[in-house]
This record gives sequence, structure tokens and C-alpha cells, in this order.
Amino acid sequence: MIGVIDAGTTTIKLAVYDEDKLVAIKKEPVVKHNPKPGWVEIDAEDLAKKCLSFADTAIDEYGVEVIAITNQRTTAVLWDGKTGRPVFNALGWQDMRANALAEEMNDSTIRMARTAGMIARGVVKLLPTLKNKRRVKWLITLSRLSIRPNHTSVKLCWMLRELGEKKEKYDLKAGTVDSWLVYRLTGEHLTDYSNAAATGLYDSYYLRWSEPILKIVGADEEMLPKTLESDRIFGEYRNVPVTGVIADQSASLYALGCWEEGEIKATNGTGTFVDLNVGEEPQTSPGGLLPLIAWKLKSEMRYMMEGMLFYSGSAVEKLREIGIYDDVSKTSEMAFRSKNDDMLLIPSFTGLATPHYVSVPGLLYGISNAMTREDIVKALLESIAFRIAEIVEIMRKEFPYETDRIRCDGEMSSNDFFLQRIADVTGLKVERGAVLSGTSFGAHLVAGRALGKWKKDFCMPFDKVFEPSLDLSEKYRRWKRLLEISKKLKV
Repeated sequence: MIGVIDAGTTTIKLAVYDEDKLVAIKKEPVVKHNPKPGWVEIDAEDLAKKCLSFADTAIDEYGVEVIAITNQRTTAVLWDGKTGRPVFNALGWQDMRANALAEEMNDSTIRMARTAGMIARGVVKLLPTLKNKRRVKWLITLSRLSIRPNHTSVKLCWMLRELGEKKEKYDLKAGTVDSWLVYRLTGEHLTDYSNAAATGLYDSYYLRWSEPILKIVGADEEMLPKTLESDRIFGEYRNVPVTGVIADQSASLYALGCWEEGEIKATNGTGTFVDLNVGEEPQTSPGGLLPLIAWKLKSEMRYMMEGMLFYSGSAVEKLREIGIYDDVSKTSEMAFRSKNDDMLLIPSFTGLATPHYVSVPGLLYGISNAMTREDIVKALLESIAFRIAEIVEIMRKEFPYETDRIRCDGEMSSNDFFLQRIADVTGLKVERGAVLSGTSFGAHLVAGRALGKWKKDFCMPFDKVFEPSLDLSEKYRRWKRLLEISKKLKV
């Protein structure tokens, strides 16, 4: 038996697996606060208590052999090593309070790094044989280096500045949700490579915390966790080993069997994360994809490139809140009923992520006295599919692998209309995982490998395949034009 603690954006779950069978699942809400517009805080102490309670349940009721952890990335937690208690509420990955701080950082020290990167790009144009050298790739990455408000780095900087001189009275420890939960379970200050790489504090090329970025942030390496392979033992809780620690999107990529270069998955939950396996070497992206570590295990290393949408499932939930429908499970049927092909929507609720990273107004175009609720639902679902298509376009342009499919998981992937539109607009078949919670399934697979239970050639099954059946190229072109208009719109 393997118990997985899955700390997501809206819920923290315990999933118990017997081999490949899910035998139990328990959920609790993640307690969040929004003290100001754009601020998203998580009660870190409440999260830790629920984690400990789930671990007790896994041991006492199910007799698990191991506890695994998967989690939302980039959420920043700062705590006092003397007491083991948080100094602040955790700052969630959607929190945008540090936008001005990120701009300040980008306008100062980061500008010099970009200049060095631009020089490296110029050298590669003259000497193309250098482009695959790891150090050259690292320098080229600097040309697009940008601290973004959703990075752990800028959130940590914000908290340290808020503390000011008060920070001297604490034994400060910082990390992401995985390291916070590992600390409360085992007393060890550890993280895995997939979580470290997403912080904006880590050098994924040389596998170390970035000293220059730490100086910009005002942190030191002693404050940060040690990195381990995901299938190492991170410690014990009540004599049960903790292993299979892996970030949510990496866990999904693993669960969906995207183990080889060129394989793509999209996890559609609160947000959407599109990930491309690029193999054993880190890569760069002129188009704005994020270079990340997919996983580092004792026997292998994989990198991935990622594009994201801040709001997808949460956008569908927002329409429920304002009364467009009373149950999100009805949205697929509603969208299929719509006959309107003119309505377009720009799904910018707190700005657009990859590849734009701009704050633009959300738009609904094509309203008329004949429009219906079904038309609005269709426009929303199509707009999210179009945003995914933007990311897939960049991936296929920059990394011309031979691939004919996208694999999907996440709660929003239960929506047939939505997945069909992804297939239609990308021209790729879409395979839906039979287990929508790929994050916990992937963590359980990694933990199982740590125990020697199975080899890598086992992944979740797929319950449905969506083949491209409609030419959406003209509608997609119109939508992209509307998106460009929204970027320039000022009223």
C-alpha cells in the first residue's frame, strides 16, 4: 500500500493505492485568503495539520508502506526553524502582489544578465556548432531571463522585505509546499529537483541554487532546502518512509507515460499546464516556454519545457458562480448544443501567462440579442483550447519532434467538448487518462519504483481518444486577432 498526499490549489487529498488500484481517497479544502485583489494566501499551518492527519489515517487505517508527496509548485512558504511554524501565510502560485517588485528586479540586475545572454546568442549565430554546449545554452537562457511575479523567488523576496530587521530573530527556512510538508512530517529540510527548478532560484543547468539570484532576492543558501532525487528516502514519519516527492506537473507527465522526447501532456485543473519532454539535456525557448526539470531519479534525468494558463478550470467555475449554469458537469453538453460560431472570448481573468505574460482585459466578442448561455460556454471552452494551441504551436516550432498526440489529465479533462476542441485546433489526437488525478497517480508510481515494485513501463490507461474532426483554423485566426486587439485596448 502506498499513501499519496496531494497538496493542490483548492484541495489537499490522501490517495491510497494497492499496486495500481486506487482503494481510498479523502479530501479537505485548502484554506485560502484573498486580503487584496490579486493576492492569494494559503494557511500553511492548516495545510500542515491536514497533511499530518492524512498521514496518520494512511498508517492507521490502511497500513501503508510508504508516504509520497505531490504538490502545487512555486507557492512560497517561510517558517521559523526554532518553532516549526510559518512566519507568514504561504503565498500561492497565483498570487500577483509582487508584480512591481518583479519589474524592479528585471529593470536592474537581470538586465545585465540578459545582455550577456544576447552576446552569447550573437556568438552562436557566427559559430553554430557551439549551440548545443551546455554552458552556451545556459548563457542563451540568460537573454530571456525574467523574474515573474508567480515565481517563488519574488514571493520570498517580498516576505523578506516585509520582515526587514525582524528576520534576525528567526531561524528562517524557506521552500515550496513539498519541502514544508516534508519538514513537518520528518523534521528534514529537503526538496526534490522538479520543485526546486520551478522556483526561479535554481540553476537547472548546473543543478544548484543560483547564487546571483539569491543575492537579488536577499536570501542565502542556508535558508533553502537540500535537493534530492524524487525516489530517495526523505525521512520517516512514525517509522514509515517518505519518498516519491515530486511536483504536480512532473508527476502528471510521468503518470501519463510521457517518458520520451517529444511527448506532450496537458493537465487541465484550476489552471492548465502544457509540458513537453525534451530528454536528458536542458533546452532553451525563444518563444517563452519555461525550461524545467521534469524529474531526477536515481537512474535517470529528464527535462521539460512548459507553457501555462493561470485560469482554465477556475474560469469554468467563475461562470458557475455568476449563474451561467449551476453545475460545471453540464458545460460539455451545453457547448455541443450551441450553433453560434461567431462568439469569441479572451480568457484573461488575472492576465495571460505563456507566452504573453501581460495583463489584458478579458473580452467577449460577438454578443447579440440571439445569444444564449450555451454560446457563452462554448466561447469559453474554445478560448481555453485556443490558448493551449498557442503553446503547442511554439513547442512544435522550436522542437520539431514527430508527435501525433497530446495526453490529458486533470478534472477539466472530463469535458468532452473541450478535449475535442483541443484536437480540432491542434490537429493532434487527444488521449484522456483514465485517472484524472494524474498527479497522485504519478507520485505513487515514483514511490513504487523506490520500493522496487515496478519498472518504468507502467503508466495509467486511457479511457477515450479524441481525433481531429473539424477545421478551426479560420476561427483560431480570428481569435488571435482579437487577442492582439485586447493587448492594445485602453478605455
